[in-house]
Amino acid sequence: MSKIYLSVIIFIINLNFYSNLYSSDQDYCVGYLEEVYWSLDPIEEIETRDQIILFFNENFEGAKGLNYDLYYDSPSKQFLTDLNGVDTIQYKKVNYPNFEILVLDAYINLFKGDGTNYCPAFWNDCSEESLNSFFQASEDFSQSWNGEENVMEFLKDHFVNHYCTMYLDTSIDQKTFTSDLNILINQLTK
Repeated sequence: MSKIYLSVIIFIINLNFYSNLYSSDQDYCVGYLEEVYWSLDPIEEIETRDQIILFFNENFEGAKGLNYDLYYDSPSKQFLTDLNGVDTIQYKKVNYPNFEILVLDAYINLFKGDGTNYCPAFWNDCSEESLNSFFQASEDFSQSWNGEENVMEFLKDHFVNHYCTMYLDTSIDQKTFTSDLNILINQLTK
């Protein structure tokens, strides 16, 4: 009887350890993917953006199908999620290419967790450990990022094999992505 009891206790302790490790990993990747997104998004040079899109197409199966035109409603500060019967001419059209969709989707899904926990992306009820993981990712990213002019080197040498890329999912529904993006916008504009 005591062996069973001891086995159960060891199992629970290990489960708790791996749960905390997973949480720390998620917090780290929220920080890392946030840095990646905010470094890639402002790149405006068309040739460089095309190279980034091609890189994601070649390295992430299914990325070719990810190129969404979304329509932004300025008064509500939200993207339209249902375009059926909507005259889109009155809304601002915004294109999201594959790399923005992949990184943003992973980032949002990591920080929204069960739908209520926005830690550490928005610091809601964060533990010190959670924030430390988040900031460690920022520090790690900054050591490998050498600016826009070296973006392709960064993607090939540091990003493609980074363990946070395991959270990238190429089967992203446009409507779900848009709804999730609206969550991010809502949090950023509070």
